[in-house]
Amino acid sequence: MSYVEPEKSFEAKLRTKGIRLDLFVIDEDGVAYDIEMQMDNSYKQFLGKRSRYYVSLMDNGALKKDEPYSQLRKSYVIFICTFDPFGKGLAKYTFNAICNEDHSLVLDDGVTRVFINTEGDRHKISKELANLIDYISTGEVTDDYTRQLDEEVRELRNDTGKGVSYMTYMQTMMEERAMGFDEGTIYGREQTTKDFAIKMLKANKPYDEISEFTALTREQISELAASIHRVH
Repeated sequence: MSYVEPEKSFEAKLRTKGIRLDLFVIDEDGVAYDIEMQMDNSYKQFLGKRSRYYVSLMDNGALKKDEPYSQLRKSYVIFICTFDPFGKGLAKYTFNAICNEDHSLVLDDGVTRVFINTEGDRHKISKELANLIDYISTGEVTDDYTRQLDEEVRELRNDTGKGVSYMTYMQTMMEERAMGFDEGTIYGREQTTKDFAIKMLKANKPYDEISEFTALTREQISELAASIHRVH
């Protein structure tokens, strides 16, 4: 993995809507992934357009002025939903652009959109994906990957001193961005950001890097740093 950033912000131009991705990853082959945790089904009819907008901003500025279109990286937008986004009972819905007149023709635009339904039928997906879905739904460890996730959850629980569950960990890494947050939820998101910044401070990360990852100002980061020193 060459680049991982939780809560990656993409600022659009003046008067256009910016976004903050739950988890943004670029792998060693240059493929970009946006992973979103979706727990509120109130706006599921807009997931298609939402994924379209995410891809457009991920691609914005991806090519330098003189670079050919062939250099545009492949992109995946992945929504992990705790509900069935399309009502067909599938555990995994994968979308690529196909020709309406000949479905054997797939437009090679490098964009794939995947919607995981944790309530869907597991029989038509890989065992590894089924294990991950089971872990998200129940916390049950069934293979090496889910065991690694579970260890991360336990480490996070120990670090924060809070009763953090496997689902809370998934939400921390891929926090829900649905519309209509109440005041308590907004406070929780802000607290998660501060906790993450404090971890980076304790790891002696520079302020500029912390600001890039958390969207906190240098002044806010300085206040957090001072609070750590007061505690010690």
